[in-house]
Amino acid sequence: MAYWDSEKQIIVHYKDCKSENYPKWDEIDCGCCNGLEWGGEEPRECNSCNGTGRIFRHRKTGVLAVYPGGPFRGKDNRKS
Repeated sequence: MAYWDSEKQIIVHYKDCKSENYPKWDEIDCGCCNGLEWGGEEPRECNSCNGTGRIFRHRKTGVLAVYPGGPFRGKDNRKS
């Protein structure tokens, strides 16, 4: 999950990786900050990943989900 590097003043994202438990899926960085949405007046759990910091992408179709077979979050058109 992404985090803020205060020394470099940048958001650091983790690389995509193959899911250990789901062979046809990759785990990708949601882009939130440790499960919290960026900005706002107070911390709020991220709606995209339900606070986990990662979402899953199906390798063949690009479908995004909170977990395989779970709530879908759209489609990623990037090549995996």
